Amino acid sequence: MSATAIFSLTNPNAVVAGFGGNRTFSSRGSVAKPSSRFLPASLMKTSPIASRFSPLLLPIRSSNSSVFRRFDTLMEWQECKVKKKVEVPASVAYGLYSDRESIPTWMSFISAVKVLKDKPELSRWTLKYKAFGQNIEYSWLAKNLQPLPNQKIHWISLEGLPNKGTVRFFPLGPSSCDVELTFAYEVPMLLIPFAAALQPLMQGMIKNSLDQFAEIAKSTKTT
Repeated sequence: MSATAIFSLTNPNAVVAGFGGNRTFSSRGSVAKPSSRFLPASLMKTSPIASRFSPLLLPIRSSNSSVFRRFDTLMEWQECKVKKKVEVPASVAYGLYSDRESIPTWMSFISAVKVLKDKPELSRWTLKYKAFGQNIEYSWLAKNLQPLPNQKIHWISLEGLPNKGTVRFFPLGPSSCDVELTFAYEVPMLLIPFAAALQPLMQGMIKNSLDQFAEIAKSTKTT
């Protein structure tokens, strides 16, 4: 599955770049395949997972975020990290977050998560959001890595929008915990012009999601 982007562009002369294995560029109503004259060779074919998460990353750090520029594709990585106190034990918070198909309940920009029945460690995700005056939609296939029960959930995307992340659970006592979500993603080419504004937007969206998760977890505890 390739990630897709759906934009409501009002400028007919805008150049649109797709993201994923099959890319097309539209300009003035014409459609053409990408050319090696304008794109690095690494963008002309689907990269294996080893190269998609390349070690050639140069971090530029601020207080709450990290921005990475990857030299092999000249694409940009961004990272968001948010921590939230949740008024339930770590084991309860871990159990709630482990239910991937319920994540859209508190993460409003995720429209759907579908766990594969034959391979439950895999799940298909769809992101839909309106930002920068555009309707944006991306999808990816994620693999949950070996968890640490009641301590850590982490994943990596296998296809579609490149991303990876970790959710950690820190007990604060018998009835509360800190939940820390770290999410890193490659900025799609369509959003490169908005890269500076994208990171704080995602940071705020994730913060709102954890706030909502805390409310749902608290209500679950009292029912």
